[in-house]
Amino acid sequence: MSTTLPTDFLPPESGGVTDARLVETREVTAAVPPGLARRFVLLRVLREAEAASQAVVLRVRDLESETPDVPLVLKWYHRMHAPDREVSRVLREEEGPHLERVLETGKSDGHPYQLCRSHGESHLGDHQRQHPGAAPARRLVRFVRQLHAAVSFLHEHEIVHRDITPDNIMVEARADTAEIVLIDFGAAVHRPDDEVRRFDWRGKPLYLAPEAGSRLQSVSEAMDWWSVGMVTAQLALGRHPMDEREDEAVLNALATRDPDLSGIGDRRVRMLCEGLLTRDPEHRWGAVEVADWLAGGSPATAPRGFGDPSAPRPEPAIRPFAFAGEEFTRREDLARALDHYHEAARRMLAEPESRAALARWLGQFETTRAHDSGRSTLAALREGLAAGPPAPELVVRLINWLGPRLEATCWGMPMTARGIRELSALAQQGDSGALELVEHLRGHPEILTALAERPFGQGLDAVAERWPAHRRRWPHLVREIRRNQDIARLRGVRHVLTQTAALDARLLELAREPDRTATRLATETLTLRDGLPAAVPWFHWLLTVPDDPLRLLAAQLLAPSAVREANVRHARFLEEEAERLMAEDQDGVIAVMRRLDRLPTLGWALMGATVLTAPWCFLIGLADVLGRAPQEAVVIGWLLALPGTAAVFAAELLTATYIGPPAYHPRRSLAGLLIRTAERPATAALGGWRARLLAALCLVALFLLGFEALTAVPWLWPAVTVAALAGWSLYRCHRWRVERRERRSRATPGPRTPGRRGTAGTAHTTRTTGADI
Repeated sequence: MSTTLPTDFLPPESGGVTDARLVETREVTAAVPPGLARRFVLLRVLREAEAASQAVVLRVRDLESETPDVPLVLKWYHRMHAPDREVSRVLREEEGPHLERVLETGKSDGHPYQLCRSHGESHLGDHQRQHPGAAPARRLVRFVRQLHAAVSFLHEHEIVHRDITPDNIMVEARADTAEIVLIDFGAAVHRPDDEVRRFDWRGKPLYLAPEAGSRLQSVSEAMDWWSVGMVTAQLALGRHPMDEREDEAVLNALATRDPDLSGIGDRRVRMLCEGLLTRDPEHRWGAVEVADWLAGGSPATAPRGFGDPSAPRPEPAIRPFAFAGEEFTRREDLARALDHYHEAARRMLAEPESRAALARWLGQFETTRAHDSGRSTLAALREGLAAGPPAPELVVRLINWLGPRLEATCWGMPMTARGIRELSALAQQGDSGALELVEHLRGHPEILTALAERPFGQGLDAVAERWPAHRRRWPHLVREIRRNQDIARLRGVRHVLTQTAALDARLLELAREPDRTATRLATETLTLRDGLPAAVPWFHWLLTVPDDPLRLLAAQLLAPSAVREANVRHARFLEEEAERLMAEDQDGVIAVMRRLDRLPTLGWALMGATVLTAPWCFLIGLADVLGRAPQEAVVIGWLLALPGTAAVFAAELLTATYIGPPAYHPRRSLAGLLIRTAERPATAALGGWRARLLAALCLVALFLLGFEALTAVPWLWPAVTVAALAGWSLYRCHRWRVERRERRSRATPGPRTPGRRGTAGTAHTTRTTGADI
């Protein structure tokens, strides 16, 4: 009897199966789950799952809902990182104050999902960036009251949120007030004290309680109140109360010292933050103390420095530095001023005396306790200032050192993904400041690398590499595109594809958000292509490589030309279709239509002939009145003008009768030719004063040339006009007959798609009647 071998465990480092919690098994990480694709329509990807532990967060519309136009939020979790079932049940059955409401839970494709209400686009972090500086005490009290109600409700239902941060607090504007909503319960725990257990590490270190810093966390209600205190202190200070940004540095700082709250001006707000930001959870304020504070009470707080035996040494007094009409003693204030008043900063740094004064002012910080770790950087900055006017990169590094907590900005413009989108939009609108900033960054891409060290500047070092690569590749792509003869014939294509600062701003946006921008370009251009009234071959050729974002950008720039050409093709198709329908076996209808339209057609012919011959009579009469031409020339002119006019009228009326409606006007009529010819001088006359002057000079020159021609050779103008019109009339009639014969040869019973080659159909024989000729 044979038996199977026993199963052996092979560790991951030896090539075995990896931890299932780290393996992504969802089919999509930035789209509606396949099992729900028929029910939900994607409006926007709010967060892409970059790791298995992250949820896919989407804004969608529910087609099966009674209100399908109301946007909802769909969260799709990895099965190994599913939210607590009891938490989901409470949020689904109970509607707590200022809390996200879970409308539905379930599974799709083996992974759990939640359907929640949508609470807008702006969270507290965005709100603070839009309203920089310390929040007023009255607004803070209203915020704390709402957040206290939400957190207290959770704790009453034995739920600990574990991730209270500005990004998880949505701000809904209502009239002249703002309401907050606490969201994102993917890390929340129900009844954490039911059994002795340790939880996986969750949260953001900047808002995490000191006791929750270990890899396996102990979860309690006190950690939520610490997070509330951190968010409140950030609003009260206008910045985060801690200088550190790296996760390890933040956790080490929280384990050794209390956050610095000395900058909070309002005494009661500072009391609240001190009570909530007590590192010992036994002495930390909770729901009762916060409620007492909201009612006007003053609960006891633990002494600052509790658990930290060493009190901070006082900082030495800082002498002020004068810049832009103000005096600065705080580094961060000067950093903000140097960034916003960049032109004044450039002039100041160009003067040796001002640079020396700034270097002396910076030297005061070499002995301060708070900046011991940056002394080497400070020394390098002072040496750079002493060497001469600093390069733009050195100015940015100076601002980085002065304000390490400031958001990554250049000339006051945020270099975040959203900020660069706004910069690109302003540059495309022709804003001079935006164009100047783009040119500045284009000349000094190392600025982006330096800004990557600041908050919200993550990824700018990679942008500094991708952006020049895009700009170097663009001229080669343009040369390749212009080899297409159809594109080369387009009017203004050279100007549209010229590499300007506005175009470089769009390339910068592509370098900052490559995936998002490429997806948007592909969606917009393909949607435009599918919506064109007629196919444009060269535009389809541009979109044959949908994964090339630069090619998609070129297609978007040329989209107006594609729309114009598609409209022309569609109009031509409609005309040809009308002619084809008239050429089919519909003798009676054709006769009626041609008879009804014959008078307007002859009217267009008369108008064209009149406009063409009227200058003859005017100039001959003017020559006779002014006496500039001999009487013999005037008589000859009248003798030739009368038969010439009759010949012009006869030729145009015969042509209009032969071709007939609707093929005659405007494409084959004399009136249509004159109208099209008059468009260019009319456009020039409506332009600037130079264009109007040029058009007037051309008109006067033509008038004088005609007058002189009549004086010198009176028979030339009528004779040339009659000959040219007779030849063109014969050509029009011949071409119309040839085109009609070709259309009849390929006519099919059914209608054709505009701009596309129709399928061969059954041969269709047409009958010709007298009305068809």
